[in-house]
Amino acid sequence: MRAWLLALPAVLALVPASGEAADVPPVQLALDGAADLSPVYPTVTIPANEHDFVAIFTCGDQNNHLIKTEFTPIDATGSYRITREARAEVAPIATGTRFLVRQPFLTDLPVGRWSMTASVDGKAVGTVEFKVVAPASPVKLSSPTELMGSLSEGSEWNYKFRFLAEPRPGLKMTMDGIQDADAEGWLNTTLQHRIVSLDPDGARREQRRGNGPAESLWLVPTDRGLAATKSDQGNGPKPFEPAQLMALAPNEQFHRDWRWLPKGAPPELALTYKMWGPLPVKTSRGEQPGYVVLQRVPDPHDLAKVATSVEYHYAPGLGLVHEVIVNPIAGADAAVRIELDLTTMKRGSGPEPEIRPYSDSP
Repeated sequence: MRAWLLALPAVLALVPASGEAADVPPVQLALDGAADLSPVYPTVTIPANEHDFVAIFTCGDQNNHLIKTEFTPIDATGSYRITREARAEVAPIATGTRFLVRQPFLTDLPVGRWSMTASVDGKAVGTVEFKVVAPASPVKLSSPTELMGSLSEGSEWNYKFRFLAEPRPGLKMTMDGIQDADAEGWLNTTLQHRIVSLDPDGARREQRRGNGPAESLWLVPTDRGLAATKSDQGNGPKPFEPAQLMALAPNEQFHRDWRWLPKGAPPELALTYKMWGPLPVKTSRGEQPGYVVLQRVPDPHDLAKVATSVEYHYAPGLGLVHEVIVNPIAGADAAVRIELDLTTMKRGSGPEPEIRPYSDSP
């Protein structure tokens, strides 16, 4: 499975240390949950046509509990329907248990202000107020290439690379000899993406973290979206069969799902994807309309769990502006967490690759 994780660096060291988890609101709304059920795109603004957002909150122990969420319109008027039974997921964390509750709406939500209260064993743990807004019009792109900013030779993206030094008290992570964390508890370096050539298999994007070795990924714009055809993580090129769809071409749907199954792999090991947008994403040039993609890799040893999740934020014209990689650590009630943030982008010279047909529909 690791050969399919296109952005996960090797991180192995665990040694005793001290530290505290960052404070978070008692209840958060988000588009979904990462591999450790931490929020993916936490928000208090929900488009009316997003029916399947989640509530995330914690409890101070790891016992069984009765949990409940209750949605209440404040000044929103109109009819709506919501599922009677919520679906919950749980993840052990250093301070107890993290709950993710999914209680999908069956219709669009009336526009206006709402509140959501979460309770454990009949006792409220927190209330969050949120706003439902009218759906935004899709961003019109001439090609999926615009999601990447450019695929022309010489295009370059520079990122701040942050690695959480202490995901829970007693676990300290190391990274390529970088020992000292910043004031917020992160180990820092840089990462660069660069289009080094346009090949028959696609635009070859070279990735290099700090002064480390380069890895390559070949990308092509297709009539379905942006796809990867092969990768080279230092052991020679390995093709993706079929091509791996990384992001879909935007259309009028705010939320879409698809799967990718490598040739010869059992169906239960398919990677799953979700994509939302347009919605505001933060960039080095300010906030702008963009798209969020969540990739999940199943744990082959426990299919009920997610081995790794990758959250991508794309801003048309700039490309990948933010990325979060979460990899739970078995038996540690914690997870490896890596974040990338775009600092500069430079468009290359020469032509953009042509759009190709994608044969396997997601």
